[in-house]
Amino acid sequence: QLENLWKLREYISETIAHWTPYKNDISVTVGQVPEFLRDIDEIVAKNYPDFEVVWFGHIGDGNLHLNILKPDNLSKDEFFEQCAVVNQWVFETVQKYNGSISAEHGVGMTKRDYLHYSRSAEEIAYMQAIKAIFDPNGIMNPGKIFPV
Repeated sequence: QLENLWKLREYISETIAHWTPYKNDISVTVGQVPEFLRDIDEIVAKNYPDFEVVWFGHIGDGNLHLNILKPDNLSKDEFFEQCAVVNQWVFETVQKYNGSISAEHGVGMTKRDYLHYSRSAEEIAYMQAIKAIFDPNGIMNPGKIFPV
């Protein structure tokens, strides 16, 4: 039975791939998960009623994978354009809950411009200073977390 439960979890990404999902990897404290999920579900349902939200992840530690499935009536470009708006609301909600915009998959170029939603200016400055110590010439992954 345990093995079957794990298979269900492991096949989620594969199963929803058919719907060209918009994916996000965020986290909040465990005690806030139910309220956070409700907030995001309400925001998406109110503004994009055709979008279907699929949640999974490591809910026991607050690490959440938000997946929004592309409706048949939208092209990929239209869908991802609308998801950029949703992304803004998601990160604003993450900030409200003092969560993280990147739970396990890193910040990288995709989320670097949103880092301020989960880290203060002081924390970002410390991160930049630490990177400068280990990479004084800026040759390790330039532009991946901090603009060059």
